[in-house]
Amino acid sequence: MTTAPQSMDGLSEEQTEAFRKAQETIHNGRSLTLLQAMAVKRALKQALPPESAFRQYKQAFAPGPDVHLHRRAAVSQLTAAEAGALVMHVVHPGGETVEMHPSPAIGQPSEMQTIRGQTRRVFVACLPDATAFARSSTVRLADGTFAFDIQPGELGKLPVDLSFDPVVFDHEGDKVTIIDDQRETRQLHLPEALSLLGMDTVSFGHWMCEEFLKFLTARRYPEVARLPILIDANMPRQHRESLVAFTGETHPIIEIPRFMRVKVDRLWIVSNWFYSPKILTTDRGVDANALATPMVPVAEIYREAWEMLDATLPSRPSAGNFFIARDPNRHRSITNLDEVENILRHHGFETVRPETMSFVEQFHLYNGATHLVVQTGSAETGCIMCKPGTRTCLLSHPAMPFRAIWSQALRDLGIEATALVGSFDRINNVYADKSDYRVDPDLLDSFLTEMLRNGRQA
Repeated sequence: MTTAPQSMDGLSEEQTEAFRKAQETIHNGRSLTLLQAMAVKRALKQALPPESAFRQYKQAFAPGPDVHLHRRAAVSQLTAAEAGALVMHVVHPGGETVEMHPSPAIGQPSEMQTIRGQTRRVFVACLPDATAFARSSTVRLADGTFAFDIQPGELGKLPVDLSFDPVVFDHEGDKVTIIDDQRETRQLHLPEALSLLGMDTVSFGHWMCEEFLKFLTARRYPEVARLPILIDANMPRQHRESLVAFTGETHPIIEIPRFMRVKVDRLWIVSNWFYSPKILTTDRGVDANALATPMVPVAEIYREAWEMLDATLPSRPSAGNFFIARDPNRHRSITNLDEVENILRHHGFETVRPETMSFVEQFHLYNGATHLVVQTGSAETGCIMCKPGTRTCLLSHPAMPFRAIWSQALRDLGIEATALVGSFDRINNVYADKSDYRVDPDLLDSFLTEMLRNGRQA
């Protein structure tokens, strides 16, 4: 059901325009992005009392008598699983103090730092009579409680707006205001399934280190590996392809469209290996130590997966040196990209765009490369598919507070990585990571000359 755009009393001109654009999107039969929905929630909450704000939101985007608002304490999925799971496998006990070191860097000074902190508990659990939601990792338990992948003490560590989650309208402290949508037309029922639904499943980078890593973790348990898999609809095709590469074409993979919920008699969930807050209100001044991850077992899971894939896929000759480029029209762009590509071409690097390739083609590309130059972003995550000894160069701006996470992963996988840090060109004052930057051409030229003197290390 859609509603025609309406006027909004109490909103500023800017807030009203954001609201009307969102309504127009719905009226034309399209779904709001999670960022659009979050912006509308913010505008309404800033302009109106809480109940009035929700009433306006519900009228425009979730009409019907079976949509309610509940304010409750945020419950941890870990606590819920420990109290009531039918089956619970503890993959990593948590509480381990780890250090994650950034890669060597040349060029401009950067914010890279060593991350030190305690790991969270990682588990695979089967919950009875639970409900999963499209584009959300939140789970509704049998007693009506909503459980989040937040472990004790994590919620206050970083600046987070939980209303990015489609089932959350607002949160304050440890209290969460839930949009409880019980409309029958929005529910699917299954006897048993593994949920890989999540808020960042559109991004290849988040997919690879969150939902896909959950899949690789869960498939180690025979009773989970056979189950139907729930994924979000309308993701990039490569995400589904990454699962099919391991499960085969006939394995049941069920795509869940926006606004649907799935009630499952036996719902299997997997915790993230690290605290992954959704969504950071800013990346400036954040404490990266909150993201401590036990990378040794994570690297072992990835290594096992790539070895299996390499052994089962049809062989393909490796093909040298590549520049893994990013869409120049997106944020975090290189402002002198033409100059950079000319230098790379001179040194024998072929420019490729991973989003134009299938997952298997991407695997062959990364796994067969001898040298890689990569623009910071999702493409960097693909480097975990490289063979040990592959030499990689990351082109980035100076704002890299979380760099140590993937640097440590690559190090534990035996992949040599160096960051070449450029200078800011256009700075994003809210998310510094989204800033555009310029690469020093002379530094890049000299680095590539040195890099190419030796091939892949044994």
